[in-house]
Amino acid sequence: MSAVGGFELRAWQQEAFDRWVAAGRRGVVEAVTGTGKTAVGITAAADAVDRGRTVLVVVPGVALLEQWYQAIRRAVPNARVGRRGAGVTDSFAGVDILVSTVQSAIGSGAPMPDGPALLVADEVHRYGASSFSRLLSDAFDERIGLTATFERNDNGIQEHLLPYFETLIPGCDYPRGHTDGILAPVRVMLVSVPFTPEEQFEYNELDETVTKERLALTRKYGCREEPFGEFMRDVMILSEGGADRATWSARRYLKAFSRRRAILAESQGKLDTLREIGSVLATGGRSIVFSETKESAKLAAEALLEQGVVAAPYTSDLSTGDRAELLGLFKEGIMTTLAAPRVLDEGVDVPEADVGIILASSRTRRQMIQRMGRIVRPKSDGRHASFLVLYIGESSEDPGRGAHGTFLEQLTTIASDLVDVDAGDAPGLLADWLSRAPQPAEQLATQPLADNDDVETVSETRSLLTVSVASSDLAVTDLLLSCLAVLEPGEIQVMLCRLGIGEGNRASIRQTSEMLDITESDVRAHEAAALARLEAADVAGALSDLSAMVMQAVGDEGLGESA
Repeated sequence: MSAVGGFELRAWQQEAFDRWVAAGRRGVVEAVTGTGKTAVGITAAADAVDRGRTVLVVVPGVALLEQWYQAIRRAVPNARVGRRGAGVTDSFAGVDILVSTVQSAIGSGAPMPDGPALLVADEVHRYGASSFSRLLSDAFDERIGLTATFERNDNGIQEHLLPYFETLIPGCDYPRGHTDGILAPVRVMLVSVPFTPEEQFEYNELDETVTKERLALTRKYGCREEPFGEFMRDVMILSEGGADRATWSARRYLKAFSRRRAILAESQGKLDTLREIGSVLATGGRSIVFSETKESAKLAAEALLEQGVVAAPYTSDLSTGDRAELLGLFKEGIMTTLAAPRVLDEGVDVPEADVGIILASSRTRRQMIQRMGRIVRPKSDGRHASFLVLYIGESSEDPGRGAHGTFLEQLTTIASDLVDVDAGDAPGLLADWLSRAPQPAEQLATQPLADNDDVETVSETRSLLTVSVASSDLAVTDLLLSCLAVLEPGEIQVMLCRLGIGEGNRASIRQTSEMLDITESDVRAHEAAALARLEAADVAGALSDLSAMVMQAVGDEGLGESA
């Protein structure tokens, strides 16, 4: 690891920085919220200053402007750091690193560096918009972008960002963060909630209108089908037209789409379920309710207040000062629950919470990853993060109908518990989750392989294999390999990669797929089959011997250290 200022880089941060350097110091580093991507950007900035370069750090808003400014001053104390935005008008004169909002960086009279310079673009996916793409100047010969998810609903990635930054560098996904101990273990509860008869009737009518008008808009009036963001842009443009049929079709679609979304977000069943859950939340801990609209956030906060939960809506209606005050109260534990629409998804430094309740499904993978980042930061006592996803059964939200696979995948791939329950069972199960004693840190460290990809494969056998690989005892290694010898050739290959035997680094599902040139589904299937085979009766004796040898080896190592 290398050190910059007052902190050391984590393993993934060092790897990402090294890959960026190897790519000619041009690239976008993708790392999920809560894993520390800012440190990679600060490291790149410090490296540039050491080589006599000027640095421009661009952020999307005023809150991040101050966060970056203070973080750089702490980490790179010898650098001269300036700001531009929120009434401050520093320029490159007299500073090594200038931190600016994107609006100030592209505005009239925005300063440009005189010599070689580095651009650090935080939340870089935002700058794929046509208006912000003016930031992407050739004046910066070195470029690093930072994002939790490198995606947009339009073509901005392909048109603006990739041609400029050139390389996408994998940083840290949730499985890696979970394995490295950066993120907390996760439990996920999918909660099926019914519509009232009146809601069901209105929803069905709106759903029929949305389907009918979308078909007309794409087949008759020239709207692009995909990506969805481009479709919506075309519809918005059509809706501003005159009194022709295309305009009225666009307006009918937008009105029905908006109302359908509101019915899902503000359904009576979800609010009633939230009240029942509130009786559990009132016992302690912090939680965040993720809604879709400001109105649903207010209704959610009111429902929780009725149950004795100190809750408040956190919406764009609040002033900057009121928002800061709410976050302060939340950090201190005085305010225990925030209910927020998308205003909390990105660009806001939110204190960690124990429970996340999703009232309205995430519309993008990026939104889901941002929401997860608010909850899955590691807990000091090793306890789990808990997610409850409330959905209306038999609606466009229902996972059973294939809905929202992209965002649910972000949760399910790292979940140690994944259950689907009816609304009436949710409060009792959540109470059980929150009352369970945290696992000791040393036990948590031995549970997963490279990532916790399938709930079904997290077992004592898997943990035992991981610990056996880490042992320096040759007898343990021999017996481990003997156990694996009972597997089929394909299963052996997968387990060698997943356990890190030979290469020394445990491979993720994706990495194993690439190394063996098989699909990720095949990796999962081979691993599941291997674990099932190792747990069969004829292998149980060998596994028992392996467990005993591991315990003996651990005991001997402990005695050696104490001596």
